[in-house]
Amino acid sequence: MSSISPASPLPALLQEASLHMQQRSFTSAQALLDRASSMAPHVRDVQMLQAILAIQTRQSEKGEQILRGILQSNPSDVDALANLGYLMLEAKRNQEALEWLDRAIQIQPRHAGLHLNRGVTLAALDRPDEAIQSYERSLNLEPRDAQTHFALGQLLQGQQDFQRAFASYQRALALNPGHPEALSNLLFTHHYVEDFSPQANHDLARRLSPSARMPQGVAASARPPKSSLRVGFVSADLREHPVGYFLEGVLAQLDRTRLSLYAYSNNIFEDQVSEKLRSQFTSWHVIEALNDQDAAALIRQDQIDVLIDLSGYTAGHRQSLFALRPAPLQISWLGYFSTTGQTAIDYVLADPISVPPEEEGLFVERIWRMPSIRYCFTPPPSAPAAALLPALERGHITFGSFQALSKINDRVLKAWAEILRRAPMTRLRIQSKKLDHPEARSRFEEQLKTCDLPMERVHLIGSQSRADYLAAYGEVDIVLDTFPYPGGTTTVEALWMGVTTLTLAQPGMLGRQGQSIMHVAGLPEWVASSEADYITTAVHWAQAGMEHLLELAQLRTELRERVKSTPLFDASQFARDFERAIADMWQTTPLQAPSPHVRSS
Repeated sequence: MSSISPASPLPALLQEASLHMQQRSFTSAQALLDRASSMAPHVRDVQMLQAILAIQTRQSEKGEQILRGILQSNPSDVDALANLGYLMLEAKRNQEALEWLDRAIQIQPRHAGLHLNRGVTLAALDRPDEAIQSYERSLNLEPRDAQTHFALGQLLQGQQDFQRAFASYQRALALNPGHPEALSNLLFTHHYVEDFSPQANHDLARRLSPSARMPQGVAASARPPKSSLRVGFVSADLREHPVGYFLEGVLAQLDRTRLSLYAYSNNIFEDQVSEKLRSQFTSWHVIEALNDQDAAALIRQDQIDVLIDLSGYTAGHRQSLFALRPAPLQISWLGYFSTTGQTAIDYVLADPISVPPEEEGLFVERIWRMPSIRYCFTPPPSAPAAALLPALERGHITFGSFQALSKINDRVLKAWAEILRRAPMTRLRIQSKKLDHPEARSRFEEQLKTCDLPMERVHLIGSQSRADYLAAYGEVDIVLDTFPYPGGTTTVEALWMGVTTLTLAQPGMLGRQGQSIMHVAGLPEWVASSEADYITTAVHWAQAGMEHLLELAQLRTELRERVKSTPLFDASQFARDFERAIADMWQTTPLQAPSPHVRSS
C-alpha cells in the first residue's frame, strides 16, 4: 500500500476532508475524498478516511470492504481493526465486533478508545460486569474522556441505576459541555429518579440547553397573516414507535388547504409505519446525515413557517438544530413531557390537566393548551375485542403492568407489595421485553424480593408480538401505573382493550400524564392523589364484592365505544383543534428573527 510523498498536496486535502467529516458536511467530505482517491487510490490514509465516511453515512458494506482490504495489506493495522470493530457494533454484529477489538487491544493494549469500544460491545452483548471493567481500564488510561463517562452512564441507566447514571452524565458534561448525548441522557434519565423534581429539571434544562450557548434573535412587532401554513415535523421516530402511532391518525385528518406538511426524519431506518406516514407529507427529507447548518438551510429552503419538535431529549433528537431557529415559529409536541430549556422554542403544546396554570413556571417555553388533551392515539387496526373480566372466572383480581422495567422503581414495588399484602388473594402480572434478557430478569427478580413482593403471586412475561401484546390485556383486570414516570401509550392501549389504569397524579407534565388520559376518558375516579390513596383504591377493588366486579366487567365491555368518540381517539376532532392551535399561535406570536450568526436562505 502506497505512502504519501512529503511534497504531495494530499495531506492538506485529507485534513480538509477530515474537518468536513467532523462538521458532518458529508457531501463536501465525499467530494474531497473522491479527488484524493483519483490522485492516490492505493494510499492507506485515503482509504481509511473513505471507510470512516462510509461508516458515518451508514454505508456499512462499503466500509467493511475498504477496511478488510487495508487489513489484507497490513493485518496489524490497529486503526483498521478498531474501525472494523466499531462498524460491526453499529451493524449489531456484536460478537464479531468483540473479536476485532480484542485483536486490536492485543497489539495496542494501552489504547483507551479500544477499551471504551470494547466496553460498549460487551454492554450490547448483555455482559455488564465485563463492560464496566473495560470502561474502568479506559478511564485509567484517559480519566478525562467524556465519552467513556457517557458510556458508563448508559450502562448504569440500562441497569436502572439512575442515580449513578445521572452522576456519570454530569461528569461527561463537565468535561465536554457540548456533548449532545450526555445532555439528552442526563435530562431524560432524570425523569426516572424516584424523587424527580420538575423544578430541578427546569433549572438543569435551562442551563444546559443548546439555546443557552447561542445568541438569540430579536422579536419583531408583527407577523404576516397566512391562510395556509407550511408545517415541518422533526423526529427520529416516524416509524413503529409511540410517536408514529400517535401521529398516524391525526395527519390523515388535517386539512391540506390550511396546513402543508413536511417531514424531517432524523433516522435512516424506516418501516411500515414510516411508509404510511410518508404518504401524508408534501415532502419527506432524511436529515440524519446532515449537520445542523445544512438541515437548517434545507428547512429555510422549504419556507417552513412552523417547525415542530417531536423528540425533546429522547433518542435521535435535534435540539441543536432548533437552537438555530430555522423557522419563525417553533413548537415542542408529543414526544417529550418537560421543558426543553430552549428559548428558541416558542411553545409547548399541552392541555388543561397536564400543565395547570400554577405549573407554567416549570417551562422555559410558553404553554399553549389544546381544549381536551395534547395528543390523539391511532387505534390499532388488528386489536381484538375486549376480553371478559378475568376476575369473574378466577375469583380474584389480577393486577397488571406493561411498562418498561426502567419505570418500575423500588418506590413503585413497595406500593405494589403493600397492595398484595393487604389483598392476599390478588395476583400481579408484569410484562416487559427486558425480561427476555437473563441478566436483566435476574436483577429484577432480586429487586422484587428486596421489596417484599410474594414471588409465588407474581407472573413475569417477556416480549410479545404487537397482536399478542394487545390480547394480553385480557389477562389482567386492572393496570397499576408506575410513578413518577407513568405510562402513556400503554395506558391508552389499555383503555382501547377495555382495561382501566389506576394512576397516581404527580407534579409536572409527565407526572400528570395518566391523570390527563383518565380525565378525558371520563374516569377521574381512577386517579389517585397520593401513594396512600393509590394503595387504598387498589385494595378496595381487590376486595370488591361481586356487585362491584360486575360493574367493572360492564365498564370493560363499554370502554372502547366510550373512549373512541373522545379527542384521545377521535382524530378528526383532534385535527380541527390542532389546526386552530397552530393558526392561533401563528397569529399571536411575535415574529422571531434568526440568531445573528445564522445564515438565512
